[in-house]
Amino acid sequence: MKAIKFLSICLLLTLSFGTGARAQNKDQGTIVFIPKSTSATFYLFLVKGAKDRAKELGYTIDYQGPATESEVASQVDLVRNIARSKPAGILLAALDSKGLIPPVQDAIKDGVPVVMVDSGIDSNLPAASVTTNNYDGGYKAGVEMAKLLGEKGLVGNLGIQAGSVSAQRSIGFNDAIAKYPNMKVLPIQWTNADAAASMNIASDLLNGNPNIAGFFSACAPTAVGVAQAVKAKGLDKKLKIVTFDPSPEVLPLFETGVIQCIIAQDPYQMGYQGVGYIDDARKNKAIPNRKVELPPVVITPENYNSAEVKKLLQTPDKF
Repeated sequence: MKAIKFLSICLLLTLSFGTGARAQNKDQGTIVFIPKSTSATFYLFLVKGAKDRAKELGYTIDYQGPATESEVASQVDLVRNIARSKPAGILLAALDSKGLIPPVQDAIKDGVPVVMVDSGIDSNLPAASVTTNNYDGGYKAGVEMAKLLGEKGLVGNLGIQAGSVSAQRSIGFNDAIAKYPNMKVLPIQWTNADAAASMNIASDLLNGNPNIAGFFSACAPTAVGVAQAVKAKGLDKKLKIVTFDPSPEVLPLFETGVIQCIIAQDPYQMGYQGVGYIDDARKNKAIPNRKVELPPVVITPENYNSAEVKKLLQTPDKF
């Protein structure tokens, strides 16, 4: 009888402590994720990773940001306004690596931990950053373009923004092409990741350079615009396109051969790890590696169905 009573007490204590732990995890506060653009499907997969980690740690995720990647001032104001509401933390993909330094600094002064994801700032202020090695991805894109074109030809380079960390993609691409004496790259054209603008820019480049052999696109919306321009000219079976990001709007273009190569990031891990670093910062835990650069993965028709690639493919069924 005493043994039964003892076990009952132990069970009650276990349930009590377990319930307390779960209750503690249920209300850690809200982490706000501010992307570069709410219109880019890429960031939805980052949100998914953030939500999964937040659920494990007891946070909720709020998602708000500028509508397009040209709204730097809007993002600056948004970071300031959100910081004043004192959230549990901010995950931020910066539109401008210098312009976002002051609002990040203000947020941290107000006691709000900030972790950069996808696109960082030129500062050591954030608690951590989880990004892609953008230069390496761009360089690999250049190498793949050279393979596709037999190491000769003229190519276009459509980047995102000159002041963004993502500009390293276009710089890396140019550096790779420079290794091939029979190849030339046109001056970088900045698109603000806008599909319509990218289509117009690509059309102008095609009209002005009838011998252009391929395009590098630094992101998914730009790839869509380039593909539209190339198809309108009836050149989709001739020109080569290499782009970043296997977003849902890009994959059909790849599968039908309009796009020949994709450089994949891992936005899920950016969100998942970013939330973890915010939790560490709130608990004053040491973060040994404050700048994480996830390796980009080259996707070609040859490895498209591999396990490594399949886990990176950004399709709605991941939700």
